[in-house]
Amino acid sequence: MALHAEVLLKRDRDYIVRNGIVELIDEFTGRVADNRRWPHGIQPAIEAKEGVDIRPEGRILNAITIQHFVHMYPKIAGMTATAVSSSSEFRDFYGLDTVIVPPHRSCIRHDEPDAVFTHLEAKVRALVDEIRGIHATGRPILVGTASVHESEELAARLRSECVKCRVLNAKHDAREALIIACAGRLGAVTISTNMAGRGTDIVLGGGDEFERQKVVELGGLYVIGTNRYESVRIDHQLRGRAGRQGDPGSTRFFISLEDDLMCRYDVTGFIPTRHRPSGQQGRIHDRVVLQEIARAQRIIESQNFEIRRTLWSYSELVEKQRQIVHRLRQGILAGDIQPGLCADAWPDHFRELCDNAGRETAEKVERLLTIHYLDCFWSEHLAVIDDIREGIHFERYGGREPLDEFIRQADAALSEMMQQVETEVVGAFGKLPADISALDLEKACIRRPSATWTYIVGDNPFSRFGSSLIASRNIGFASWTGLVAFLYMPLALLALAWIRMRQVFFKPHRAVADKRE
Repeated sequence: MALHAEVLLKRDRDYIVRNGIVELIDEFTGRVADNRRWPHGIQPAIEAKEGVDIRPEGRILNAITIQHFVHMYPKIAGMTATAVSSSSEFRDFYGLDTVIVPPHRSCIRHDEPDAVFTHLEAKVRALVDEIRGIHATGRPILVGTASVHESEELAARLRSECVKCRVLNAKHDAREALIIACAGRLGAVTISTNMAGRGTDIVLGGGDEFERQKVVELGGLYVIGTNRYESVRIDHQLRGRAGRQGDPGSTRFFISLEDDLMCRYDVTGFIPTRHRPSGQQGRIHDRVVLQEIARAQRIIESQNFEIRRTLWSYSELVEKQRQIVHRLRQGILAGDIQPGLCADAWPDHFRELCDNAGRETAEKVERLLTIHYLDCFWSEHLAVIDDIREGIHFERYGGREPLDEFIRQADAALSEMMQQVETEVVGAFGKLPADISALDLEKACIRRPSATWTYIVGDNPFSRFGSSLIASRNIGFASWTGLVAFLYMPLALLALAWIRMRQVFFKPHRAVADKRE
C-alpha cells in the first residue's frame, strides 16, 4: 500500500491536501470528490505520505455499485451532449436508448486539427506562443489541462511571459462561479482542469452586450486542450465549452508524443516506422501520425469499455447476493420471517424465556440477533469477495475461466456466511439468561455501531491490472505482461536446469550417505 501511494498516486493530480485533509480529485470532472476515500489501506498510506492526521478507515457495512443503485429507481433518464459516443454503454448497463435532440440553434464552432509535437517542451513552447498571440487580440481563451499541477505550472509559465490569467482547479473550486462568469470577457485567459463550465454556459462578454459584440467579431471563445483523454467524451465536453447557444468559437488540442496518455499506452508504437518522426521543434504535419493517434484513442476507449463490462459481470453476482441478504434482512426486521433456529436448538431455554418474558419478546430477541450477525458477517463477506476478486485473474494461467471460478468461490463464500450466521445466533441465544423480563441484548454482547455514514468509494486502484487480464483485450497491459514473461523466461529455464543438475549430480551422493547411516 505504501509503495502504491508513494509511486503511483501523485499530489495535485490524483488528490490535493487542503486544511490538513487529503481530498480526492474526480478524474472525469476535475472537482474534489466529496466523501470519497481510497479503499484497502490506500487512504491512510497517502495521509502518512503527506504527513497529515491519519483518519480511521472504519468498516464497510454494505456496498452497491452506482449502476445497480440507479436501477433501483422506477424510471431513469438523462440528458448530456456527449451521449452518442457512449450509446452502447448506456444501452448495455442501463437499458437506455440514446436519442439525439436537435439543438435550438445551430452550432457554428470550428474544431481545428490537432497540433502534434514530438516532445513535451516543444508542445509547451508552441502552446504559450499560441496563447500569447491570441491574447494580444483580446479574444478570450479557455485552456483545459489534465491536472491541478499542470494548470498551475502553465499559469506560472504564462505569467512569466506577462500574460495575466486565472486558474480554476480543485484548489479554487469555491471561486468556480466567479471565474466562469469572467471567462468569456475580452482579454480573459482561464487555465482550468476539465471542471470548467460543466453545467453552465460561458457567456461571451460576461453579460455586457457591447463587449459581447467585440468578442463575437474576434471569433468567440477559443478553447485549447493540452492533452487527449482516454475517453472521447471528455474531449468533446471540453470542446463544448465553446460555441454555446449558437455563439461562434473554435477549439484545438495541443499534443506531444511524450504526454502521459501516449506513454502509458505506447501510442507511438501504433505509428508505422517509416512515419515515426524524430525529435523536432515544429509541429508534425504527417496525416498518418494524426490518424494513428486518433485510432489509438478509439482502441483505448474500447479497451476501457471492455474492462467496465467485465467488472460489471463480477459486480452483477455480488448484487444478486446483496439482494438475497437484503430481502432476508427486511423480512426478519418486519416480522414476516421468523428464523426459528433458537427454538429448535434450545427448546427448553426458549420455552423458559417465553414463560418469563413472553413469546413475542423471545422471538424479537432471535430476530435482532439474526439481524446483528447477518450485518456483521455480510460486512466480512464483502471483504472476502474483494480478496477473491483481487487475485481471480490468475485462474486464467491455470486454464480456468476467471468469471466461472469467481462465481463458484463467491457462492461457496455466501453459503459459508449463512452457516456462520446460524451458528453465532444459536450460540448467542444460549448465553442469554432465561430470567430476563425485558429485552437486554447487552448481556449477549450485541452492540450496534456508534455511528454510520454513507460515502463513495472509487474503483479499486489495484483492479486495473487484474481486470484487464480478465478482459484479455487491453493491449497495453497485455503487451507489458508478455514482455515481462519473455524477459524472465531465460531465468526460469536456468532455474529448471540447475534443479535438474542437482538431481543428477547430488542425488547419488545423498543415496550413499543414507545407506551408510
